[in-house]
Amino acid sequence: MYQIVYDTVQEVLNNIRPGFTWREARIVCYKTLLQKLVDYGLCRGDASDISDMYDCKLHRDFMPHGIGHFIGSDVHDVGGNASYWCWTDEQVKDIDWYDPDLEWCPLERNMVLTIEPGLYFNDVLLDPAIADPVKGQYINRDEVAKYRGLGGVRIEEVFIVTQDGYEKISHVPRTIDEIEEFMAGAKPDDIPFLDALESWTVISKDNFPMTKNVNS
Repeated sequence: MYQIVYDTVQEVLNNIRPGFTWREARIVCYKTLLQKLVDYGLCRGDASDISDMYDCKLHRDFMPHGIGHFIGSDVHDVGGNASYWCWTDEQVKDIDWYDPDLEWCPLERNMVLTIEPGLYFNDVLLDPAIADPVKGQYINRDEVAKYRGLGGVRIEEVFIVTQDGYEKISHVPRTIDEIEEFMAGAKPDDIPFLDALESWTVISKDNFPMTKNVNS
């Protein structure tokens, strides 16, 4: 489950550059997620089926949220402008109503955004999808059943759009190996903030604030 989301994040980031629109980013995100679901046996189909799976919005039943947002003065900052809301009737059919203000926003250098795909196994969404004659043909019920009740995974990366790509500024253990190494008490060499981090503050009703050493 985690690897599917991680691979989806990387595929979107690999496409980030000035001029790339948020709509293009979300299509890459959703279609990559669907392809990974097929690759790992959770959905049925081949490369030629991904567009049909996207068109019937099967991705919404596994990822019921947008792909990210601007970061600025606020964590979830405003973005886009009125011109991005001028859609044709044809464009409206494929609008992502989770991020309508960003839909036609072309990325520009020095923009700061998040990309945060997720994968969830929610009965409220999956049951109708499986029962749907179009969506249901693509879902491997036996494999999906193994993950019901586990919740889901979301990975959020923060990045700055650069002149020819992006710079990631969320420096935390991210791959499965890095996370397992970190949880085992090691400090991965390529996680720069860990060397400088001496302690963090834990806020609780009984102890405000309480400083805890990262090695304890």
